[in-house]
Amino acid sequence: MLANKIKHGAAIACASLVLGSPAWAQDQSKPHSFRFYGHINPTILSVDDGQVTTTEIVDNANSGGRLGFWYEHSVNANTFRINGEISLGIRTSAGVSQLYTPQFIEWKGQSVRKFEAIWDTEKFGSISLGQGSMGSDGVTESDLSGTTLASSVGISDVAGGFFFRNQAGSLSSVRIKDAYPTFDGGRSQRLRYDSPEINFSRIGKLKFAASVGTESIDRNVTLNDALSDAGMFYRNQLGNFVLAGSAGVSIADVPTGTAPQIAGSFSVLHAPTGANITFASGSRDGGGSYVFSKVGFRGNWFNSGDTAISFDVYDSHDTVVSGSHARSYGIGVLQHLSRHNVDMFIGLRKYEYDGGGAIQYQDMYSAMIGVRWVFRRLQNRTIFEGLWQE
Repeated sequence: MLANKIKHGAAIACASLVLGSPAWAQDQSKPHSFRFYGHINPTILSVDDGQVTTTEIVDNANSGGRLGFWYEHSVNANTFRINGEISLGIRTSAGVSQLYTPQFIEWKGQSVRKFEAIWDTEKFGSISLGQGSMGSDGVTESDLSGTTLASSVGISDVAGGFFFRNQAGSLSSVRIKDAYPTFDGGRSQRLRYDSPEINFSRIGKLKFAASVGTESIDRNVTLNDALSDAGMFYRNQLGNFVLAGSAGVSIADVPTGTAPQIAGSFSVLHAPTGANITFASGSRDGGGSYVFSKVGFRGNWFNSGDTAISFDVYDSHDTVVSGSHARSYGIGVLQHLSRHNVDMFIGLRKYEYDGGGAIQYQDMYSAMIGVRWVFRRLQNRTIFEGLWQE
């Protein structure tokens, strides 16, 4: 009984630990393949800024709805791939504010999440050209809690466009996205190199990535501000413990020019019990620093799929102005229904901000409830799913 429980827990954990595309598996007997994938993630988001409550139906930016395809063509031991991916155009949870509500459906240039050509070799790694993930994209997202749909280090993905109010009730110029950065890369038009995954036996597996790209901003949502970067990604299993880690450095485009930044994360899951802990941190030259920590539990408690719950704290200093301080507390709950490829989730969060001066700011609260449905019938999937670059 215990052995089966350990084996099941380890399988759950390993499902979150492989770098790269969810469409990784292919029939090696065929020289080429073409397949689709995607999901929808409708969410009800409600934000209380201390004076006014705003409630909207949105696309959860923690894992925005998308539709994509992979084309793969084998050439001897190498593979040529094309990955295209678009968002569904539904207004994002990161783009709503007290002053602006996007149209419910609005397709535009930034809706193209990925369109890249990839040349992949077993010996030398891969080269990617086009719209896609920068080398440090996802380095703060090594998170084995299973609750990232509801609660993650990307605080601004949920309600990043909302402004804090001062104690007099007036809206300030400080948004949630200003006070709670992650300092990792995003998606952009870029040239990227990925090394082969290096197996160090019991020490674990390590992979490196580097890229050069451009800044990409969609209204008040920053899709990428890293101009050049590098990242490394680690995974391992030691007995009953599963480990995942990542770190990256980049040169960011900022209003005053450019600034170096560094960020990383590490997560540990105890497979038999489902207990897990996650840490993330980052800093930017002249842009402050933060620390994020999360504790959680996950397991197949109801025989319908994984159930996960977590509690997290985010604490930042000097991210808005020198002397500013922001803190956030979050609770995330997720229930996976494996038979239907559905994730149901609830996320609750409190936001606190202190500008370091005489002006005091009111706390904000957000709540969201939603469902993600994965189109698995459109995609050739394995039990391994991408941990980074969601």
